[in-house]
Amino acid sequence: MHPILKLSLLTAIVAAPAAAQTPRPMDYADIFRVQNLGQAELSPDGRWVVYEVSKVEFSDWQRRTDLFVVSADGRTTRRLTYTEAEDETAPRWRPSAQSSLIGFTSTRDNKKRQLFLIHADGGEARRVTTGDDGIGAWAWSRDGQRIAYLAGPEGKRQVWALMGDGTGKAEQLTRHATGVESIDWSLDSRTVYFTAADAPDSTRRRRIKEKFDVRVMNEPAAPVHLWAVDVSNKSERRVTQGDFRVVNVELSRDGRWAALRARVTNRYADDRASELYLVRLDSARLEQLTNNFVGEGNVSFSPDSRLIAFTADRDFRFGNLSRVYVRPVSGAEWRELGKGDARDMGLSFWSGDSRTIFFNGDEGVNADVYGLDVASGTARPVTRVTGTVSAVKPPEQETALIRYTDPASPADLYVAPVAQIARRERWTRLTRLNPWVDSVALGRYETVRWKSGDGATVEGILVYPVGWDRARSYPLIVQLHGGPAAAYQNSFSGGYGTYTHVLAGRGYAVLQPNYRGSTGYGEAFQAAIAGNYWPLAAGDIMTGVDTLIARGVAHKDSLGMMGWSAGGHWSNWTLVTTDRFKAISSGAGVANWISLYAQTDVQATREYYLGGDAGREAANKPWDNYEHWWAESPLRYISRAKTPTLLHSGEDDERIPMAQNLELYMALKQRGVPTEFLVYPGQPHGIQQPRYQLVKMTAELSWFDHWIRGKPWFTWDELLATADRIAGKEKPSSTPTVSVTTP
Repeated sequence: MHPILKLSLLTAIVAAPAAAQTPRPMDYADIFRVQNLGQAELSPDGRWVVYEVSKVEFSDWQRRTDLFVVSADGRTTRRLTYTEAEDETAPRWRPSAQSSLIGFTSTRDNKKRQLFLIHADGGEARRVTTGDDGIGAWAWSRDGQRIAYLAGPEGKRQVWALMGDGTGKAEQLTRHATGVESIDWSLDSRTVYFTAADAPDSTRRRRIKEKFDVRVMNEPAAPVHLWAVDVSNKSERRVTQGDFRVVNVELSRDGRWAALRARVTNRYADDRASELYLVRLDSARLEQLTNNFVGEGNVSFSPDSRLIAFTADRDFRFGNLSRVYVRPVSGAEWRELGKGDARDMGLSFWSGDSRTIFFNGDEGVNADVYGLDVASGTARPVTRVTGTVSAVKPPEQETALIRYTDPASPADLYVAPVAQIARRERWTRLTRLNPWVDSVALGRYETVRWKSGDGATVEGILVYPVGWDRARSYPLIVQLHGGPAAAYQNSFSGGYGTYTHVLAGRGYAVLQPNYRGSTGYGEAFQAAIAGNYWPLAAGDIMTGVDTLIARGVAHKDSLGMMGWSAGGHWSNWTLVTTDRFKAISSGAGVANWISLYAQTDVQATREYYLGGDAGREAANKPWDNYEHWWAESPLRYISRAKTPTLLHSGEDDERIPMAQNLELYMALKQRGVPTEFLVYPGQPHGIQQPRYQLVKMTAELSWFDHWIRGKPWFTWDELLATADRIAGKEKPSSTPTVSVTTP
């Protein structure tokens, strides 16, 4: 083993400069060295940026977040917080051109989330809230003179206020009959708008407190509405009424309007049952803006407050490409922007003159910033990168914060005037969070294209093994993305899900196919699998494998497959349709569409992909088309399964519950197919705990090594030794409690 791999994480970070080191392949330890860029915000005077950085702390193997500030010229960086074993998150500048004050929340001191203030030039953070129950949402007033926040017991929180500099005594602004759920300041800083339910849930809280905590599925809930409280006299005024629950509020910059996203109170309705409303704040006049059966996306007012825009699936049909719809606030028909364009569109920010909407969009394996002309409805690329780039802009400024990553570079932060985003040389780099990447040997990325069985062109990413020799072929791992409305892109692989550079360092080639159903290739490509889920995408995947075998990159007898969520679906389908693969690792995949329909928290996508239309027709339900749903289930064909299969489930996964893998595991076990089943305690649809992420990677790569290369599968002693090495400890702090189900 190379000596550098025995160094602790801290030692590795402060080791000799990259130029003095011999490049080495990436290792598991490097995945946990990656520092991730979080939320960032530009100061009101445009001179500084505050941002979050998260990294794993090995005292308890938790990812934690600290705050930094950097000058807008990129020359000066300061770390603001150093708290061990606690997070500092959600930093926001005080809205004043001369202010250097930053607010953030943390669980330091009393383990309840409280509000702190700190100056950008450093010093000790000052706690300004003290409630026994911590705080909920908080916000500066638009003039920076006050801070509003929610405090009190869960379910009973009220609006409180402090002076903008955190001095003086906090005062309670509301004594509402029910708990307050969200807050926002008016433009003139005289009013706090808040949402609250029409009826209290005190009985529910009491029964749960007294351990009568029986779960009621789809428990009835009261309407939630918008209210206003006058800061000077604390008088409350109701703004909206109706049989709906307000879930989001957007205020216009002229202070006259609020746009609401609201859901019906029908306890059995799903996320498609949401609509948009427009309310005149001085008169409470309410207008319903939409009436459809899709969930709308972002809603936004133009800077001049004349226009309102939102995103939704084209023609308001589930599964179509997302479009931007715009109309005058004063009223008129909605105009669809981007007609005929072959990409999803969004609403990131407006130009200052209200003539352009900027959005972050996908184009195959790359992601760029686009501009959408409001008058003509046409979209144009603003950036053209080999990688992924996104931009955001404060409403009051014309400077954008830019995030960029590519296969060789983890995400970093840049700044540029909006008018100069297209010119890469005008970006000012603000962070270099992972300089150690320059000292390791990475797999080379190549965009590959091939013809599928029906003649369609399919695109994907090939990652070459480190030290690739064109004279030989290599074991190939096929990675299948989730969604399926998603895509693999030219970004840095620094997480437990794909870890392509680690695989490349172990001598594997990796294929990431963007099969039919993927985003970034137009609506026809994306919708092709609706109602015909498996054949086209399965053909896309296998013809991609055949292409790499024909090119001599991949060895036909050394194939492995891995995927999570929809990637797990296709891994399970591969399991029962071919024996070409030597090993499969499937995470959170479907076994039985019929049972999944009732188990999952989302039915709309199942209806769309299995029934072909997520409308209201009963034929989209499994009990009305039982034979079709069963014919599409991998479990139906389990007698064909031969490939050794490793299964993964989060114990608390609501999207693809572990019961799906239990069905598949039982069938494989009973039929004598080599199988293992790892259950990650307390984890949702994705694995969040770093210890379990290490288990997943170790077990998965070892599964491929075992069945493709004939090596022994990992042992827990070996995994614990790896954990010690990563954490720089001689003895493990604790043993991972992953459940391993074996025959």
